[in-house]
Amino acid sequence: MSIILKKNKNLVYPGLTWFFIFFMLPLTIILVYSLTEHSLITGEPLKLTFENFILIFQRKHYLVIFLRSLKISFFTTIISIFFSYPVAYFLAKRTRFDKILIVVLMVPFWTNYLLRTFAWKLILSENGILNQMLLGLHIIDEPLRMMYTQTSVLLGLVYTYTPMMVLPLYASLLRIDNSLIEASLDLGASRARAFFDITFKLSLTGIFAGTLLVFIPALGSFAIPAILGGTDSVMIGNMIENQFNMVGNWNVGSAFTLSLTVLSIVLVLFYSKIFGLESIYKNRGTL
Repeated sequence: MSIILKKNKNLVYPGLTWFFIFFMLPLTIILVYSLTEHSLITGEPLKLTFENFILIFQRKHYLVIFLRSLKISFFTTIISIFFSYPVAYFLAKRTRFDKILIVVLMVPFWTNYLLRTFAWKLILSENGILNQMLLGLHIIDEPLRMMYTQTSVLLGLVYTYTPMMVLPLYASLLRIDNSLIEASLDLGASRARAFFDITFKLSLTGIFAGTLLVFIPALGSFAIPAILGGTDSVMIGNMIENQFNMVGNWNVGSAFTLSLTVLSIVLVLFYSKIFGLESIYKNRGTL
């Protein structure tokens, strides 16, 4: 038995090594850059400073971008939940072909997401498929301006990340025992009451997991706003990419990255508190 336990412990080391090299080490480098003025490779003595963070909060332009990113990510998450819940419920409770349908749902997303984003550009542009169809049906007299707006960015984000909401919701709904619903109906509850008191409540953990998988990537997205958005659609990810690649100021870029990380953690903790997930997990087996 001791030999087996020792072997199982040894299996942890590759994972810890990967975690340290590809997560902790880059995060440490970013932390050092964000709190210094010079590059690590220049050989100059490192001087501790908070000017990089102060700069972020001093400039109104940066604050506007932070708030815009939060707004776009929030609506991306809400719309993803709105579209994903019926799909996940159907897959989990209303069909026997759920495994096949999940594969069908995921097949388009096996294509590189940059190609799919450029496809949206072909759809939404003034000479794109959607405008040509509306003009052909005489619904509009001139092409609509849909590209390079926050709406086009929102569409791209929802399309890209909605499957990340469907999968945890499906898994959460699949684990709900149907006998609980039947028991509530036998005791006189309406179908709507049974759904909201049992099904919806027990699926909150899936909504929470899906929210993390949608909100955080959307908050840090830079390719979709860069391709589909305009000057009024710049997000935090674009600012970070600009600081690293265009401006060459890795210190401010690292401060942006660390601020985004801290903001994401705070929002996750706040969201968890609002949802009361601890009580949900504790009471899950008693419902």
